[in-house]
Amino acid sequence: MAARPAGRPSALETEGLRARRQGVTLTDVLPAPSATEATKGGVRSRVVLDTSVLVADPTCFHHHRDVDIVVPLTVIEELDSLKTRPDDVGRSARAALRAIEDLRVRAGGSLATAVPLGDEADASTLRIEVNGIQHHLLVEHGLDPKVPDNRIIGAALGQSLHAPTVMVSNDAALRIKAAHLGVSASEHHPVGRVAVARHAGWTTIEADACVVDDLYANGTTAAPTGFDENSFAVLRAGSQSALTRCVGSDLVLLGATPGEAWGLRPRSKEQRFALELLLDPDVSVVALDGRAGTGKTLLAIAAGLEQVVERRLYERLAIYRPLVPVGRADVGFLPGGLDEKLDPWMSAIHDAIVALTDQRSSRDARELIDQLTTRGQLSLESVTFLRGRSLHRQMVIVDEAQNLEPTTLKTILTRIGDGTKVVFTGDTSQIDAPYLGESNNALAVLISAFRGQSCFGHVTLASCERSAVASLAAELL
Repeated sequence: MAARPAGRPSALETEGLRARRQGVTLTDVLPAPSATEATKGGVRSRVVLDTSVLVADPTCFHHHRDVDIVVPLTVIEELDSLKTRPDDVGRSARAALRAIEDLRVRAGGSLATAVPLGDEADASTLRIEVNGIQHHLLVEHGLDPKVPDNRIIGAALGQSLHAPTVMVSNDAALRIKAAHLGVSASEHHPVGRVAVARHAGWTTIEADACVVDDLYANGTTAAPTGFDENSFAVLRAGSQSALTRCVGSDLVLLGATPGEAWGLRPRSKEQRFALELLLDPDVSVVALDGRAGTGKTLLAIAAGLEQVVERRLYERLAIYRPLVPVGRADVGFLPGGLDEKLDPWMSAIHDAIVALTDQRSSRDARELIDQLTTRGQLSLESVTFLRGRSLHRQMVIVDEAQNLEPTTLKTILTRIGDGTKVVFTGDTSQIDAPYLGESNNALAVLISAFRGQSCFGHVTLASCERSAVASLAAELL
């Protein structure tokens, strides 16, 4: 190793001189110990939250255990600037500010010092950080300290001088910059809401041949411990297999002949599982997740028409979609009245009904829509107009639910009255709304929160059934 030129301080010595000017010791700027080492030394890890996390999940304080949560004052300023927005982002910002304000009042008027978030011994704490921004490190790396994101990174750098620190943000650019400056950065993933960790609603179980034989003989068999209500299982024993559904503590064999809705028969086992839930009046909340072309919307509309028009289980099929454009288009710039403005957004519903007509005719589909609308058995509306409503004896389909905020999900579910079934369809990997990700959209939150409830069922559809071209495009592009 080449010797250092005489008189030139090492990088560590330089950092030590800078640290002493800042009022800290050399030990404060040494590499932070691991979380395990910090626990052994009695120092808890610190988590610095970015604005994007609080907007995506205003209750995220309670998702961290045995850590010290730090919210830079810059985050409060950004939430304050967002709170006036009339959309879900503004609503989430207001909810986050109210949660922080409740903690401030409970703490006696200030969050300048850490306050516990619970009564448990391992409860996390929350504190708002006013000082500690490492301006000199930001400037040295070419970052403007006046930019809010950079100030948040500077606050995280300040916290890392005292304890192992993780910067939590849903902003990829902020995570990249934080990691470049030596701060650990991670994305906020509520437990169970990420697609790779989320249960698909069905699973394959390897079983003995005698178990499958008994299942076909008796129609039921004991479900594995912890198996969710209304989830499905494919029991396999060599070349034998059986499709089952969990009811109570048993796996119940599905019928040999799959059911159909409005003339539509399932093409895959996932579609059959979905139809089982859609046609069961005891399952009042259904979530269908899956990529494009798997038949989510088509199955839901077919089941809705079957139960409204043919079986008369519900008085109306009400289909709602969020007005979230791909690009910068806005519904207000479209010509005509409300029905004409909504028509482009409802084209996907029209296309699904076309697929359900005998001749795949657009004219027949339009006539059917007009006829059912005139008779009050079908309505196509925007989620925007749901507030204040009370929906009784309706089959409600909320399409493209991945573009809805969790707060809107609560608004929808609290509108549901007696005798109403609600179906949410969407693709959590295809989100067009800002501030939403794979784990914090309405569909992911619903699946995580309602899993295991007797009134709820969820199926993730995997195989594309739209066409050979669509299937190939989904695989290759």
